[in-house]
Amino acid sequence: MARANSRGLKQIQLQVALIALFFESTAAIDNGIGYRPPMGWRSWNQFQCNISQSLIETQYMELARQRRRTTPTYTFTGSNLILSRSNQTGDTISVVDLGFISAGIDDCWQKCDSGPGNQGFHDSNGYPIVDTSLFPDMKSMTNKAKSLGIIPGWYGNNCHCRDTVCNELKCFEGDVQATLDFGFESIKLDGCGVEKNVSLFAELFNKSGKAIMIENCHNGNPTYPSAPPKESPFNFFRSSTDIRPTYGSVISNLQSVIPYNSEGLSGPGCWAYPDMLEVGVTAQGQLSFVESRTHFGAWCIVSSPLVLSLDFRDTHMVDATWPIISNEVAIGVNQAYVGSSGMLLAQSNVNVTFHNCSWLKNPVCQHPSWQVWAKTVRLVPTKQVAILLMNHGEQTQDVSIDLKVARLNCPAEGCAVRDVWNHKDLPKANGDFVAKLLPSHDSRFILVQE
Repeated sequence: MARANSRGLKQIQLQVALIALFFESTAAIDNGIGYRPPMGWRSWNQFQCNISQSLIETQYMELARQRRRTTPTYTFTGSNLILSRSNQTGDTISVVDLGFISAGIDDCWQKCDSGPGNQGFHDSNGYPIVDTSLFPDMKSMTNKAKSLGIIPGWYGNNCHCRDTVCNELKCFEGDVQATLDFGFESIKLDGCGVEKNVSLFAELFNKSGKAIMIENCHNGNPTYPSAPPKESPFNFFRSSTDIRPTYGSVISNLQSVIPYNSEGLSGPGCWAYPDMLEVGVTAQGQLSFVESRTHFGAWCIVSSPLVLSLDFRDTHMVDATWPIISNEVAIGVNQAYVGSSGMLLAQSNVNVTFHNCSWLKNPVCQHPSWQVWAKTVRLVPTKQVAILLMNHGEQTQDVSIDLKVARLNCPAEGCAVRDVWNHKDLPKANGDFVAKLLPSHDSRFILVQE
């Protein structure tokens, strides 16, 4: 069954090649991983603390088992958009096959107040204490994941019953050793407990000789990068507050990547991450189909890690979201890197108001009524740019962009344009591209070639 992992990686690699996306070799931290935005699944958004080994193992199985037909993938060939794909029309594929292979538990695996003096959840040697009534055998669980082609991950410096006492070196060493003992290959380091030193975690993991994907969720030292990705002690970092499944929250979190993408602080080895995807999530709200699609496209265009959170036991929800999460061209845009992680090109000077804009509270937020984002995905032999036009307003409106602003020099006959969402060619464009009568919270995702 481990071949599922290899097959998924090969298909994503081929898909990226098919749309002529290539990668620059960039050094990162010593673990040698994270050169592309990670893709996977995590438990928190849908389940919060309602998790167990049984539930997580079931999610692992469903990630690999749930299979659907995919839409044929298109690519530019010469001056035309030609049908081409890595598997035949009508084949079925799983999200693991698509590349969503890094799946992790979040908070609430620990046994609260189990440490010395009934404080924290580390023993006297600094080793974390698992609530075995919920997770009786972590090693068995990670072995299950690996047998399905899934890279298992977990969570440290927890928020639920946070550990406020264990901050000695032995505590960091204990967490690193437990990660290795249990067979996890990625870790999300939160900022709630007293182990706030992601650089120390990275040093210890590097010394272990085992490549462990590190997510910095406001952990500290540093909380955010201030140097190029090759100098960062983590593979991706939370640029935002916690997300919730409302459109205002999605757009608020999207804005958080702007300073990192624009300053070259997000790229191979260290990616800005505006939190997990809310596509298909039903806890604390639910996005509509078009909002979910816009959300997914936005995370793709800014090179965010793509971390699903929906309950894969819910076949109805998997069916409903499949056209979004299985869009291989959108995924290819996300995985591409030729010097740009995606940038904001233009936005309205008129704001609209949203409610419920974060996870824990219900604040009001304001954002432009429309935005246009772009990412260059190929330079040679012909330039390709992905563009996402977004209508944040409550009413249908036209959203447009001058292709020259996207640094496209179209020939007299116009640039070739592909509609990513609807899998079809659009008329060639020169000058302004206009997404006419774009519905509220919807988007037009296009791939343009000179």
